[in-house]
Amino acid sequence: MTGGRRLTEAELVSAWDHALDRPAVDRPLLLLDRPDADRLPVGAVAALLLRTAGDWTGGRVETIMDCPACPERLEVGFTVAELLAAAPEPVTGTFTLDWRGHRLTLRLPTPADLAEAARAGDPAAAERRLLQACLVAAEPPVAEPAELLPAVSAAMAERDPLGVVAVALTCPACGTGAEALLDLPGWAWQAADARVRRLLGEVHRLARAYGWSEAEVLGLGPHRRAAYLEQVP
Repeated sequence: MTGGRRLTEAELVSAWDHALDRPAVDRPLLLLDRPDADRLPVGAVAALLLRTAGDWTGGRVETIMDCPACPERLEVGFTVAELLAAAPEPVTGTFTLDWRGHRLTLRLPTPADLAEAARAGDPAAAERRLLQACLVAAEPPVAEPAELLPAVSAAMAERDPLGVVAVALTCPACGTGAEALLDLPGWAWQAADARVRRLLGEVHRLARAYGWSEAEVLGLGPHRRAAYLEQVP
């Protein structure tokens, strides 16, 4: 899955500014130069975000999760390369699944599907709405579509491993084992937010020292900007 054109630093700052007016779930999509980002498979979007935000984090994905049994906070870390290597390209278009004498035609969920399902109000209703969106056809028809959920979820996970990334954890404080979900879009947005705030700090220092505008400072590029910053007390 190829990505869109990488945002320049000035474009990243502008995308960040506009994203702050959007719901949190939509913000990571604005980091991709892809007008169709909300209609790609969820795992394809995660892969694009890994490649994009990995440039700002030294190629690492690091986050902190809470132990479900005690106050301990658990550090989780992977390299971007590890995550991408474990996930082949997701299926595009539709795929078929045989289930109890039914031939199901399905497609993988997209961020737009997830956003629509979230409006259902409760997890069970959201699952049903998501299944309805992704079940293209069933021959013969299925009387109780909710019964499909375990098989369909497993088939989707196999075809789009980055769609849902589960991490097995063992708490070093209490020994409790748990499985937690790694929020790759949330991680990417946090990385972008940290990157932009560092850039704005650099703009502030150089604007005060030389009277340059934001566009002029960002237009210097990272190497010349760093050299100028070395001259600023």
